[in-house]
Amino acid sequence: METGDIGGLAAASLGAMADAARIRPGGWLLASDVEGPLFLGDFIAEALSACLAPAAGGIDAAPSYGQILYAEGYAAFSADTEASRRPEGAGRRETRPEGGYTLAQEGTDTIFALPLLLAAGADYACLERLALGSRETPGAAEMARRLDEMGWQRAGITTAPQQPYRAVAERCGWLSPGRLLGSPFPLREAEALLRRLGRWDVEIAWVRAYLRDAYELIDRESEVWMDGSTRRRHFSDAGRKRLRQRFRRLYREELGISYSHGERAARPASTALGRIVEACAMVGDRAKAALALTLARRAGGPDRLVTMGDGANDAAMLRRARWSIGVNGPDAARAARIGLITDDMRHALVLLRLIGEQAGGVDAVVGLAREELGGAAVVHLGGEGLTPELAERHRQMKRRLRGEFVTY
Repeated sequence: METGDIGGLAAASLGAMADAARIRPGGWLLASDVEGPLFLGDFIAEALSACLAPAAGGIDAAPSYGQILYAEGYAAFSADTEASRRPEGAGRRETRPEGGYTLAQEGTDTIFALPLLLAAGADYACLERLALGSRETPGAAEMARRLDEMGWQRAGITTAPQQPYRAVAERCGWLSPGRLLGSPFPLREAEALLRRLGRWDVEIAWVRAYLRDAYELIDRESEVWMDGSTRRRHFSDAGRKRLRQRFRRLYREELGISYSHGERAARPASTALGRIVEACAMVGDRAKAALALTLARRAGGPDRLVTMGDGANDAAMLRRARWSIGVNGPDAARAARIGLITDDMRHALVLLRLIGEQAGGVDAVVGLAREELGGAAVVHLGGEGLTPELAERHRQMKRRLRGEFVTY
């Protein structure tokens, strides 16, 4: 297989992505995560939930087959990369992210969905339909319009697939599609390349065998009951352990995918599909931070950058900005300068306005925002001093807005 065959499926360089955003010189810039602060979806989890189920005889229950496959694959990957967790800086003593998240992931759990969706017959049209069903986070549109009036520029930076969310941005009208920067997810191109190389039938057969085994395991190791009008599923601990083992067999042994950047550099994956997965440069933790800082240098400079996010994969972006807001997520709040718990993103606008008016340092901005918002939202200092009570309030709001099965 020629290197160029695979390289053409990777994302554009971060510099090229920043160029395409067409940021104007001067002024303040808000660089925000997309899923959470702007839209309520968890796109990859929703795509797997919609597309992955047995062809016949499946049980429709919560969590779905796709949600279980995503969660257990994520858990297996997290456990396998625990030793690779990178601190943000020498000497930092940080609370470990929730849910087993590690900085080694860099969005890899997102691209691991590519073989599953290929095997399920998903295409770009399917993904775009799912994305267009994403609900706007309450208050996000009004926040965006008011920021425009204040002369701010805005960019959305996501680990999720870029193209489906650009369709969402075009529909909503308040976020420029060119300023929505995300990861590659080359469904059509990967299928075409696998067929051209004569590898489609054999390699996708491995993935379909994994899915058949997974569905059978979920059915055999689950209890299902009615909770009011909702059919619930409890997947046993023994079943989870076996599913994670089967996940490792597919990705590590059959597809030959490595989690180690050093190992990847020394040798290619043993399969075409494995090499495609490894080649896709995801917009992960460090890439999000790099993009935000690159865009800021093209605007008013790093001192006029505010980053915003709700998850562990936003932590690097939040830590590296002088001004940052962790909204509805304990990992984000620990990483950010300011924490915000709210069901209406117009409340974030109060913080952004005070920051833009240069009302003082972080303590002053937090104090003034508390006075203005009263009990409408919870505003607090960010950092490692986050109390257990505030952490739980962040979790509860995140689940309330984004659902009980949101990953991180």
